[in-house]
Amino acid sequence: MNIAILSRGPENHSTRSLVEAAEKSGHTVKVRDPFGFYLQIGGTGHRITYDGVPSEDFDVVIPRLSGATARYGGEVLSHFEWLGIPAVNSAHAIADARHKFRSLRILAQHGLPVPPSLTVGSATFLEDATPEIGDYPFILKPFYGTHGIGVMLLDTPTSLNSAVETMCDLHRDYIIQSFVAEAAGVDIRILVVGGNVIAAMKRCAVPGEFRANIHQGANGEAITLTDEYSRIATDAANALKLGIAGVDLLQTKNGPVILEVNPSPGFEELESVTKIDIAKVMIEYAAQLAENHKRRR
Repeated sequence: MNIAILSRGPENHSTRSLVEAAEKSGHTVKVRDPFGFYLQIGGTGHRITYDGVPSEDFDVVIPRLSGATARYGGEVLSHFEWLGIPAVNSAHAIADARHKFRSLRILAQHGLPVPPSLTVGSATFLEDATPEIGDYPFILKPFYGTHGIGVMLLDTPTSLNSAVETMCDLHRDYIIQSFVAEAAGVDIRILVVGGNVIAAMKRCAVPGEFRANIHQGANGEAITLTDEYSRIATDAANALKLGIAGVDLLQTKNGPVILEVNPSPGFEELESVTKIDIAKVMIEYAAQLAENHKRRR
């Protein structure tokens, strides 16, 4: 198979591991910076080029899009799909998953457990609205974001109102959620590939930190999931139509809830603690997707 990996970080662990796994399996693989593509509609034809060279000979695309590349990278991915080249995660699915509020709505529509959440266009009726989703302290998190960046913990009406007013003035969209005290600093990351749970770990924040993100210093340990947790993770990936997904769950007194779903999950720490060759599994899934696509055509 001829595989394209959309990534600006060829030396990133996940990207590098995918390249090595693809080459070991006998595939041809190229890492392409999304910003190097030119997309053409009409004129002399519909095409996609990279550094001036036609780039329509790929069998499958693996997108590894960051916040900086998501918008244009999504257009590149859409163009590949339009030209009949499949991707492990579609542009539409990635857009839905990256939008934290929209993704929660989709998950809720499928009957999956999500934390009570609120978004507002102004702080005018904030005091009336917040009791509907819980009590202080509240978490504020941006619609788009990774690694826990931009997440705020606010414990008084004054601090919450001030933060929301500021975000509205800056035209920044944020989600408001009640802080789950019993799950503070701990979550479960589950990797789903092709509708199957591949690996899972519990992430524990460092003392004094409420975010259980590896990039915020959290530590991970391999765990064995119950059937309930596995089902919720696979159902979440399916609801968002993601072939590859990192599903983050919180353990609450009322059972597990889905914190968020990542369409381009990093897996260095997950590979380290589980000893599972995750890159190999992802490449096998991408190759099978391409093979199935060829058969249908």
